Amino acid sequence: MKISILGHGVFGSAIASRLVLNKHTIIKEKIKDSDAILVSVPSYAVVGVLTSHKDEITDQRIIICSKGFDKDGGLFSYALEKEFPNNKIYFLYGPTLAEELRAGVFSVMVLAGGEGKEKLKEEIELENLRIQLSEDIVGVQVGAALKNTVGIFVGLVEGAGYGENTQGFVYSKGLQEIQKIGIYMGAKPETFLGFTCAGDLFLRSRSRMLGIEIGKGRSFDEVSKEMTYPKEGISSLNNILKMANTLEGVDLRFFRLIHAVVFEGMSVHDAVRKLAEII
Repeated sequence: MKISILGHGVFGSAIASRLVLNKHTIIKEKIKDSDAILVSVPSYAVVGVLTSHKDEITDQRIIICSKGFDKDGGLFSYALEKEFPNNKIYFLYGPTLAEELRAGVFSVMVLAGGEGKEKLKEEIELENLRIQLSEDIVGVQVGAALKNTVGIFVGLVEGAGYGENTQGFVYSKGLQEIQKIGIYMGAKPETFLGFTCAGDLFLRSRSRMLGIEIGKGRSFDEVSKEMTYPKEGISSLNNILKMANTLEGVDLRFFRLIHAVVFEGMSVHDAVRKLAEII
């Protein structure tokens, strides 16, 4: 199978190194004549990058690995189904640090989509890269996007010197809040306890490391200059707050507290105290 990879950064390169082991041919940044397109660009660019190649996209399967929301605040699936109604679109997410994936450390990912996902699983899966199938396209996207934002909050309390009890509280509360949003949007509750949300949130991801540094008392601007990779947790935070009007009745105080610490000068200690009031 010829696979075009859009976004050959750290993760794109890592997943490409695994696909080569299954005898697939990897094509960087080219679409024509490929059998599948794997997208690993920053979340805000997903729809734009694909539509810029619209003339070259025929019947290829589209596999989204980018985690987040569209630049307009919606789910990728909604936008892409409108732009590419004749293509099968899948979402491949999981608790997979790029460095470990590249090194062949045993990993599990979730492939969400409709018809054809069973065959795609067979084409991707390796002994040390197992694939679980899901039909909950909405839940998988919401969990993968917002776990990055919750990871920032977990990092904030760690960086501020709180112990694992407090981190566990923030972790659990964050999962609850993600689940509420996902259910409102039509997702299955159990999806958020799986690999793409609870499992991925467990990792010491880049979002969590960002939170740790800010939790130590450094500013977002200062930390952001050092961490040059896309701040997907921040993008998802801004997007979910933009979506507040469409999430009628959903309490977003958890996410507003993250914004208050990162951008408005609230202390982590005050944020924890206010979060405890929401129990």
